[in-house]
Amino acid sequence: MRRLIRIVGWLAVTLVVLIVVVLAGFRGAAALRENRSPEEAAPAGALFATVDGLKIHYQVWGPLDGPPLLLFHGTASWAETYRDIAAPLGEQGFRVIAPDMPPFGYSQRPADQDYSRAAHAKRVLGFADALGLRHFSVGVHSYGGGGVIEAAFSAPARIDSLILLDVAIGLGQTEAPALPLASLLDRDWPRQLLTASTFTNPLMTGPGLRKFVENDDLVTAERIAIYTRPLNVKGTTNAVGHWLVSGLYHDERKSLAADKANYRAFTPPVLVIWGRDDSTTPLAQGEEIASLFAHAELAVLDGVNHIPQVERPHDVVRLIGNFLKRTLPAAR
Repeated sequence: MRRLIRIVGWLAVTLVVLIVVVLAGFRGAAALRENRSPEEAAPAGALFATVDGLKIHYQVWGPLDGPPLLLFHGTASWAETYRDIAAPLGEQGFRVIAPDMPPFGYSQRPADQDYSRAAHAKRVLGFADALGLRHFSVGVHSYGGGGVIEAAFSAPARIDSLILLDVAIGLGQTEAPALPLASLLDRDWPRQLLTASTFTNPLMTGPGLRKFVENDDLVTAERIAIYTRPLNVKGTTNAVGHWLVSGLYHDERKSLAADKANYRAFTPPVLVIWGRDDSTTPLAQGEEIASLFAHAELAVLDGVNHIPQVERPHDVVRLIGNFLKRTLPAAR
């Protein structure tokens, strides 16, 4: 019996050591990979705007004088991941502008590591200011929704239209979010080991995308390459690790986006697009959000999970294009 216990203990210790070695390997790979500044790593001819002292990378489609539509991404995404809908909307005459929001993409990360909704909202409006946009329409996907809705509620007079794509905002949350292994993630090295093996690990990009779409065939090598491209920017693992704690698990119960009264008071037109088969933010959440706004339309896409702009770009372009043509101030 004692021999069996020793063998089991030895196996357990060996397993722990192997796990630590693998995690350390991913962190070492990240350190070797993340060796370029945002300007060096960004695509040729990249555009940057200075927002509150940070250089924010962005991409543009469509005519210079088209009605402006700002598109903000969600977790582990950047401007180019909107290309399937941004380019066609640009061809329809809209001025489509998609920035990289820290800590993702090629934008500079804040020194204070603040990724709260309030900080995100300040960058949203600051980005519009940097581009000289007094009025604009704005669209947002998934996790980015909290900060963009926060910005819209703090400056409703600047918003021509609001477009929400399967947003994740935790509406109605009554308790502060519980952070698994919080004591470990408060420490630098466990946080970086976890981040390097998951969010900033290129090997996890494909499996991660497949989790959020219904049709795995959409997760091509080309699409995976687009999502992983910015992972060579210096400090990515460190910044995303701080975002994981400061942003994803920040107590936002007092934010503007968490107060249902602010939805009812918001008067610009709203389009809510949702995947019927969303396994991350179920359709019931989209229905509730749409019901709270004074002027909202809900469009449900069958056979779509959590990323409609990737899964059904033609339908999303049609919905957004028709919505904007009907609701922009000139049309109204």
